[in-house]
Amino acid sequence: MAHRSQCSSAGDNRLDPNYVPPHYREEYRLAIDALVEDDLEGYYEFLQSADVVNFLSRQEIEHIRCTVKVPYQSTQPDLPYVESGGDDSSDTYWPVHSDLDAPGLDLGWPEQHSFIGPTNVTTLVNPSEPDMPSIKVQARRLIKNAQQVIAVVMDTFTDVDIFADILDAAMRNVAVYIILDEQNAHHFTSMASNCRVNLENIQFMRVRTVSGVTYHCRSGKTFKGQMMDRFLLTDCRAVLSGNYRNSWRWENSVYHHLEWKV
Repeated sequence: MAHRSQCSSAGDNRLDPNYVPPHYREEYRLAIDALVEDDLEGYYEFLQSADVVNFLSRQEIEHIRCTVKVPYQSTQPDLPYVESGGDDSSDTYWPVHSDLDAPGLDLGWPEQHSFIGPTNVTTLVNPSEPDMPSIKVQARRLIKNAQQVIAVVMDTFTDVDIFADILDAAMRNVAVYIILDEQNAHHFTSMASNCRVNLENIQFMRVRTVSGVTYHCRSGKTFKGQMMDRFLLTDCRAVLSGNYRNSWRWENSVYHHLEWKV
């Protein structure tokens, strides 16, 4: 096995058989700046003048156009900093922010144990094979049989059946943690509202949102990527992971069911 120093130096050696030309180009960054500042017309004009191929898909272009944000400019005068001898937190001066992070795993998490058995991996597809359960059925079984914890990470969550199963688990005092993509989280809250469920009243459920990487333009404008992971974990013993969304879907999809003994 090559040492780390060998691996890092190989990247710059054009004679090395594993050499891959750098994929970063300054023109790409300038083209994105042109798109953000001058919309499609400026973007295509720059591509033509710089002789650069259109490297963004239509979906990526629309995502940038719809999510770009301008820098925040406060209309309030700056507050003078006053030294305090007490234990006041900084949110006295900056009430929008807080020194306290949202509590992580405050509902508890199963104690970790060493593995005592092999990991079993089953591949599930949608539509399912005649002798195999569907992805949704397997997910609902895992949720129904969970005794300690359920963790869901999903870019889009709108499936009312799985949501009902998760609510039932929370009513059994099973800790439920849900992480959603920030830009798609409103679909989940709309579903909950349609089901007449007040998420704040679910004692054993925690819902958080995360975003992708933030891209910073020269002008200070920004746009965020998305969290596209999808998996379901129950009791730290089984995981469903793949490209299936917790939504009413008709596309083909593949999931892997991993289960092990601890």
